[in-house]
Amino acid sequence: MAFFCVVYFPSALSPLMSFFFFFCHCHPKPIVFTPYESQECDARLQFVSHRMVGSAGIAAFGRVRVLFRHNGVSEVVEVGDAVQLDSAIALLQSFPTVPKSYTALCTPTLAEVHGEVTSVASTVASGVLRQSKTVDFAWLEVETNSDVVLKKVLSAFPVHAKTVELICSGENTTELVEIFPTCGYIWINVAAKVSVGKVENQSEVGTTAVSMVAFEHFLLTVHRGSLVGYEDMGAYMELFVKSPASLGCPVPTVICSLVSGFVKEYRKELLPLLVDVDNVNEMVLEIQPSQCDQLDLLRRIDDLRHALSRVQASYFAKERVVQRLLLPFVRRTFMTSEPGVAARYQRLLSGILLSIERLRKGRDVLNMSSMSLVSGVSMRLLQHCYWMDYLNNVLTMMTLVSMPVCIIPGLFTMNVRVPFEGSEGHGPFYAVAIVTAAFFFFGMSYPAYLYLKFKSPDALVPVSQP
Repeated sequence: MAFFCVVYFPSALSPLMSFFFFFCHCHPKPIVFTPYESQECDARLQFVSHRMVGSAGIAAFGRVRVLFRHNGVSEVVEVGDAVQLDSAIALLQSFPTVPKSYTALCTPTLAEVHGEVTSVASTVASGVLRQSKTVDFAWLEVETNSDVVLKKVLSAFPVHAKTVELICSGENTTELVEIFPTCGYIWINVAAKVSVGKVENQSEVGTTAVSMVAFEHFLLTVHRGSLVGYEDMGAYMELFVKSPASLGCPVPTVICSLVSGFVKEYRKELLPLLVDVDNVNEMVLEIQPSQCDQLDLLRRIDDLRHALSRVQASYFAKERVVQRLLLPFVRRTFMTSEPGVAARYQRLLSGILLSIERLRKGRDVLNMSSMSLVSGVSMRLLQHCYWMDYLNNVLTMMTLVSMPVCIIPGLFTMNVRVPFEGSEGHGPFYAVAIVTAAFFFFGMSYPAYLYLKFKSPDALVPVSQP
């Protein structure tokens, strides 16, 4: 009969060895050991969780959390340094549900994959049977940027060398689902949003790969960086593990909840992006004929096109992961054999497809905005050509008025006699000057009126006043 023992060291001896967990399989009752005495206690089997997280340890080590359920009791253990990590690994390895070596995964036959009625009925019956009873399981979650910690955790469990290499690799960005039937686990790699810092009091968000190594009753998740919404997701998962919804198939249910949470974070980016696309589409017809406005709009359209492509590619990757989880071969393994889990994946896939369709429509709207901008620029060129033609007509009219005016003063420069050459006084001069000036101003009035009447082009569509 298994029992749980706690070794307690006073805090004066070592703050890193305050609590140590281990199991013993030889004594029928729990025993509590201290450095000074040994005493038997008539108590039932209990699991104790302690918060062992230090601020300095988190910065250098990362965060490691253990969620387990044994004999109907669910507990959470947080680890903050390497010594406590060894204790947590030893605790997990003491569970009978945690694999110690490679075990063959129960995979369907070719007839079962093609969907024989007997196979489907047996699968549904086994799912209902698992759902009706409580299953022990354990979940180890590792968040660290240290390759040493990653290799230490992965080497403690029967994980294939290829999986270890890809998880520890910095280029682990491909979202995939791989089955290792000889090793007894399914590897799921999903991209999730991670907080990489703050710029101007706003959180800057990046992406990281979350690797989930799923055994039938044990789940190992590894990721680098702090996930967006990690605290809320962690609190939700702690409550979810203790709820009756995860009694029958805890590992598939937890994975489904994690994948749904990652997709939900990407959906938060979809609505603001589509709003920006609509705003740009409205701004196209309101741009001024200046080059600055046109360049600004071109830059906005280019940024939105790249953002749409990035988000759409992430949704395509999520769609591929969910579709692989719904393959007939995978649905007859422990991963998706539960009807409730398969139904949740179906709803998740429908939501992803709807989001992809909305992104496609947003991309079409952005393409129409680009075409409208090109048409607007062409219209601006036509307006400018019209302005040049209009100005040329005005100058032609001014030239027609100026040529006769220049002939009258030119008569006085000719070496000929004029009728009033012998006249005394300035009367003839003033008369000629007044007639010339009157003819000039009267002839220039209409071209000047046309020139001043012209209005420069404004926005293609006037801005609506509030």
